[in-house]
Amino acid sequence: MLRSLDRIEQRLAESVHSADRIADVTARHLLDAGGKRVRPLLTLLAAEVAGEVTDEVIEAAAVVELTHLASLYHDDVMDSAPMRRGVQTAHTVWGNTVAILTGDMIFARASAMVSALGQEPLMIQATTFERLVIGQLQETTGPAPDEDPVAHYIKVLSGKTGSLIAASGQYGALLGGGPRSVVDLMVVYGEKVGLAFQLADDIIDLTGHPDVSGKIRGTDLREGVDTLPVLLLRRDAAGSDPAAAASARELLELVDGDLSDEAALARAVEAVSEHPAAAEAWQIANDWADEAIAALEPLDDSVAKAALIEFAHGVVHRRG
Repeated sequence: MLRSLDRIEQRLAESVHSADRIADVTARHLLDAGGKRVRPLLTLLAAEVAGEVTDEVIEAAAVVELTHLASLYHDDVMDSAPMRRGVQTAHTVWGNTVAILTGDMIFARASAMVSALGQEPLMIQATTFERLVIGQLQETTGPAPDEDPVAHYIKVLSGKTGSLIAASGQYGALLGGGPRSVVDLMVVYGEKVGLAFQLADDIIDLTGHPDVSGKIRGTDLREGVDTLPVLLLRRDAAGSDPAAAASARELLELVDGDLSDEAALARAVEAVSEHPAAAEAWQIANDWADEAIAALEPLDDSVAKAALIEFAHGVVHRRG
């Protein structure tokens, strides 16, 4: 496994290299900063549970990480995020235009790589890319007037994160030589574990440690982005339990207030972290991880299956 991960890192470095000096520097910016490599790891595990890790699997693992990397350049511009992976975001260093164009270039590199893997992998990439974009659009436009905000939030995460993690499992099982039943199973697993991962990531924005996550704690609160804990607070504030509603409304006054001051942001972060809504959000993330594990039930017991189970547990039991 370690050797395969090393090969993926080599392919990633090769893939972002450019003869153009500026493009080479900007494309390596986030790659050199590191990352969890969740998607490539899942690609490898899916290949092992389905068959074997082939050269095509290594290439697909690099493709999913490049696709994710490219999306981060765009996301950071849209979110005005100051930090990513412990370093300044590309748009704060070179400006929005350079960051967006760098993301576009990396998307192009990923597309060129996947085109060599065959028609089905190319279609997976196209479908996944469409879901990524639609998820971002849905987040930008917000829920419809009659739509439950929590359900809308889950739908957004399914597009923005679940789709690419599902594709990671799909690529691994397909290119690892697995039967169609295993390929389909890994899509279900990947989608659910992707939701668990992103839910945990959003909660960690409130409860995590900057030295681990590489992000400034409370960034979503400051930017007015309602992640699951805040959505649950808003639900409680409109609920029928008078005590719970009063507690939630009091906290929302702090959350919806001016958080430009560091002390005010710290108070809001601590208050939300300690509210029952945060514990409920963690439980929902764990429930998605449990559903992902349940999807693996048809597989025969193996070291690879055990690793996939541990992978699902790991995405919701981390500090950053």
